[in-house]
Amino acid sequence: MNLNATTITILLVVILAIPYLIHVIRKVQNYNIPLLKALNPFYTKEMHEADQLKLSLSPIVKEIETQELAKFMQHWTAKFENGSLSEQDVTDLNARIEEGRADQVNGILALHPAAKAQFQEHNKQLRLKAAAVEQETEPEVLV
Repeated sequence: MNLNATTITILLVVILAIPYLIHVIRKVQNYNIPLLKALNPFYTKEMHEADQLKLSLSPIVKEIETQELAKFMQHWTAKFENGSLSEQDVTDLNARIEEGRADQVNGILALHPAAKAQFQEHNKQLRLKAAAVEQETEPEVLV
């Protein structure tokens, strides 16, 4: 038998691969772990249990998120329909725009057909108030 470097390397790989494959097969059989995940040497039974827990909680989390979104939409739609959009609401929406979240504000304004007009009207009133306050606080220049 001729033992060169290639033959020795192949034998070492086979000697190491056989116990690893046995370990993988046991993982698949004992823990019901999918084969691709079982091939990962760092994937443990605890990680698999955590994945299963996430899967089982996923519908509950989606339902909670859906309910929160529905409440959010009802809140803003009611404000636009009742005409109860306040200056504070407009100030908060303007702050969101300044933070770079204009897409959220546009989404809120898309909830009701008259929303954008109400928002713009309140914005106009806020600008007029700000201009009036600015004129009052300017020191008078004596000539």
